[in-house]
Amino acid sequence: VDGMVKPELVDFGGDFVLDRSRIIDNEKGVSILTLNKNFQGSSSLFRAYCGTSFAAPRVANLAARLFTKFPNASSNLIRALIADSADIPEEIPDDFKDDKDKQLQVYGYGQANFEKAAYSTENGVVLLEDNRQIPVGRFHIYEIPPIPPEFFELKGNRTISVTLAFDPPTRHTRGDSYLGITMEFHLFRNVEREKIERAFFKATEEDKNNNLTEISMENLKKEYGSSIEINLLPGVNIRKKGTLQKGSIKISSRSWKYNGKSMYLVVICNIKWARIEDIEVQRYALVTSIRHSNSEVNLYNKLRNSIAQRGRVR
Repeated sequence: VDGMVKPELVDFGGDFVLDRSRIIDNEKGVSILTLNKNFQGSSSLFRAYCGTSFAAPRVANLAARLFTKFPNASSNLIRALIADSADIPEEIPDDFKDDKDKQLQVYGYGQANFEKAAYSTENGVVLLEDNRQIPVGRFHIYEIPPIPPEFFELKGNRTISVTLAFDPPTRHTRGDSYLGITMEFHLFRNVEREKIERAFFKATEEDKNNNLTEISMENLKKEYGSSIEINLLPGVNIRKKGTLQKGSIKISSRSWKYNGKSMYLVVICNIKWARIEDIEVQRYALVTSIRHSNSEVNLYNKLRNSIAQRGRVR
């Protein structure tokens, strides 16, 4: 729908057998065993099937388990945690492995993982905000504590992800008119918070045509260079078309330009066809994860201590 990320998630729903040019579906060896709805006229109580009817309940089950673990969480937070935990399955066909656009169209954000959604680890930290409310036409800024040097120095796969979930007014139409309110986010490095705030406050005063983001980003990059924004994938123009947005970056080089200071995440809320008198604020949840594949990287304690110290200072 209008270039949205759909489906957002995938899960195992059985498989099929490819025998040369012949496709064999519902093969017992690779399908899922379930009750046979026509068992009265059959000799078997069970049958093997495959399809999305099995995949969707697996994701719903994961959501239910997360609600059990976090009973006070909003549905937006549960959605954000699930999407944050998702990865593209390793078993995808070779034709898709080097084509990120195809991956996004077919697999969305990937297959969710309960352990990643529910827990932080020593080398993987999940930061979250829930039940936040942002005035329409405004912005919020979040500080991400400095990432310790070993995150970049030790070998392994490094990933930073941001996931946003919100529940705007919608209408039963397709295309660009589906969402009454849109949201988006941008992640910055190597720039001070005050400079970001100044640019967005100035844009808020100048904005006459709902161009808050365009004005702010243009001014920031003109003054401090385009490298201050971290290019998360998929890009913002694709992400902001949906209500569940995930952007991530895989850092493969230790030479990644980073001054060792806090990064800043800006969340922006823009109005489309919704009336400001009907909805003055928009609810949302936000999840940021920082993960390293090397278990020797101690992210959890260092980031937790950094957050605690900043809390005491304030």
